[in-house]
Amino acid sequence: STRPLWPCIWRIAETFGRELKMSLSVTVKSASNLPNVERFSKSDPMCVITYQGVKKKTGVIDNNLDPEWNETLEWALEAAPSTSENLKVEVYDHEKIGRNKLLGTLDLSLREVIQKGSHSVHSALKSKKGEIMQSKIMLELHYTAPPGAGGGDGGDDG
Repeated sequence: STRPLWPCIWRIAETFGRELKMSLSVTVKSASNLPNVERFSKSDPMCVITYQGVKKKTGVIDNNLDPEWNETLEWALEAAPSTSENLKVEVYDHEKIGRNKLLGTLDLSLREVIQKGSHSVHSALKSKKGEIMQSKIMLELHYTAPPGAGGGDGGDDG
């Protein structure tokens, strides 16, 4: 007797369904020239990225003012993002006791990544007071648009 094909077809459809979902991913590559806020060693940086109120963070790199994370953070999207939306990027000195200290921030527009599908960022961070710092951060952004929806591969600017 032959086995029905449906379970197999269903599994393939399910896999493709997952593959085709919209997503936004940010690879936090590295930072350079971060301020040292420690008294006896160097800062222990970690990066926190907030999109639509959802925070994701990298691991902590101990004792390093030029950290290389190479970590990818991903958000599954229910709806296509707007080109006017921003990502909030924050780099902190991780504290084992007490609050983490803010080392620098960056507000990043999603316009480029939505229009092109991917976007590389090498940008200066700002201090808590909003001053541009010598510190820089490197990020790689990717947007996966739903099939046939435009965007992610050019898109239209409506």
